[in-house]
Amino acid sequence: MPVSDQSIDLLVVGGGPAGISAARSAAEAGLDVLLADERPTLGGQIYKQPGPGFTVTDPAAMDRQFRQGRALIDSLDGTGVEVLLRTSLVAVEDRRVVLVTEGSAARTVTARRMVLAPGAHDRPVAFPGWTLPGVITAGGLQTLAKTQRVLPGERILFAGSGPVALAFPAQLAHYGAHIVAALEAGPAPRAGDLVRLARAARGNGVLLRDAARYRGMLLRHRIPLRYRRIVVRAEGDGRVERVVHAAVDRDWRVLPGTEETVRADVLCVGYGFVASLELMRLVGCEFDHREDLGGHVVRRDEWLRTTVDGVYAAGDGAGVEGSFVAIDEGRVAGLAAAMDAGVLSAADAAAAAAPARRRLDRRRALSAATARLYRVGPGVYELSDDDTVICRCEAVRRRDLAPAIASTDDINLVKGYTRAGMGPCQGRICQRQVAGLIARHHGRPIEEVALATPRMPVRPVPIGALADHTIQGPTLFLAEDAAAEDGTKP
Repeated sequence: MPVSDQSIDLLVVGGGPAGISAARSAAEAGLDVLLADERPTLGGQIYKQPGPGFTVTDPAAMDRQFRQGRALIDSLDGTGVEVLLRTSLVAVEDRRVVLVTEGSAARTVTARRMVLAPGAHDRPVAFPGWTLPGVITAGGLQTLAKTQRVLPGERILFAGSGPVALAFPAQLAHYGAHIVAALEAGPAPRAGDLVRLARAARGNGVLLRDAARYRGMLLRHRIPLRYRRIVVRAEGDGRVERVVHAAVDRDWRVLPGTEETVRADVLCVGYGFVASLELMRLVGCEFDHREDLGGHVVRRDEWLRTTVDGVYAAGDGAGVEGSFVAIDEGRVAGLAAAMDAGVLSAADAAAAAAPARRRLDRRRALSAATARLYRVGPGVYELSDDDTVICRCEAVRRRDLAPAIASTDDINLVKGYTRAGMGPCQGRICQRQVAGLIARHHGRPIEEVALATPRMPVRPVPIGALADHTIQGPTLFLAEDAAAEDGTKP
C-alpha cells in the first residue's frame, strides 16, 4: 500500500445526506474529520447539485430538494471538516485506507474510525430491450434533469415502484417532460392503507403532503398512474420506440394475456434501490436481508456500529430508507464515533441523539404503514429471456449463464465460468440478476444466495494512480531496479 501521509480521528465515506450529517456532528463534538466522496459535488443522489461549470443565479427558482441539499452542504462551513471530492476509497486494510482522487496518485490515510455512508443505486432490472438507447434508470435521468437541465426524449414512460413511482414522474413533469404514463408494480392503496397512513402521520406531515402534492401534479398533467403493471420489454430499431407492459400478481409475476404496447422514446426504470455494499463487505461486516430495504443490509446496533470494531454505517448504504432517515442516522453515527473516541460522554451523546432517534421512530412507523404497497416482488428478477444480456460489461446473455447455473448455486463459480460480474462495474449491475436466476433455478429464496467475494479495488481507477513509486511490497520492484539490472538508466 502507499506510504501513509495522514492520520485522522474519523473518515466519512460518502458525501450524501448521511455522510454530511455524520461529518458535521462528529466535527462539532471535537473529532478531526475527513469526508471523501467520488462525485464532483456534495449532496449525493437525492440532493444532487449542478456540477462544475454551472452557476445557480436564482436558488429560489430551483426545486425544494436543491435548496435543502444546499443548506445541508453549507452546514459544513466552519466545522473544520476536510472535504475531498472526486475521491474514491479503493482499498482498506485494518485502519489504513487507500484513497484515489481523480487525476492524482493514491494516498493512504490512517483512520481511527470510519463512518461508511456510500448510499445506494437503482435496482437493476433486466428485461428484453433494457440495453437499448433510451432505457435509463431513475437515477440517471435525475442526473440529466437536475444537474444538466436536459430531458432525453419527447415521450417518456416511467415504470417502477415505491415512493419514486409517484414523486419522480411528477418532478419530471415539473421540468417540462411529457410523461405518457407512470406504471407502479405494487398495488393501489386501499382503505386500510389510508388508515395506517393516518395513524403514522405524526411527525411525517411533510412527507405525506409531498405525496399528496405529487399525486395532484400527476392529475394536473393528466399523467395516468396505473398499478400492478410492470415492463415486459422495450422495442425499437436502434433505440426505444415502443414499450410493452403487463399486469402482475402480488409477487410481480406477469399475468398472461395482459400485455399492452405504448409508444415512447424514453423508458425510465425505477424499481427501488439497492445499497452499495462493497466497502462494508470488504471490511468484514455482517449482513441481514430485507429486499424492501435494498436486499442485503448491514447489521448494526442502536448506535449504528457494525460488527467490525470502529466502523459505523449510516444512510441508504445501510438500508434504503430515504434522505430524512439518512440525515438522522448520520447524526447518530457521528455522535457515536465521538462518544467511542472519548471526546463526548455517554450522557451527552444520548441527549444529543434523542431528537434524531424520535424522528427515526416516526419515519419507520410510516415505512411500516406502507409495507404492503412497497413490497418488492421476486418477479422483478424473472423478466429476462434467453437472449437478454444480463452482464452488460462482459456481454453475457442469460443463455450463456444457464449451463453454469444448472451445475452450481455458487455465484462465485458462475462468475468464474461466465465472467458475469468481472467487468468495470464489478457486478453492481448484474449480480442481483444472476442471484435471482440462481434462486429461481434451484428453488431457493434470493436471500439464501450468497454474494460474490468482494475484491479490491472497490472502484475502477487508472493503473497509474496505484502503480507509482510509493507502492511498497516484497514482490514488487521499481523502474530504477530494473534499469540497474540491465545497466541502463530509467
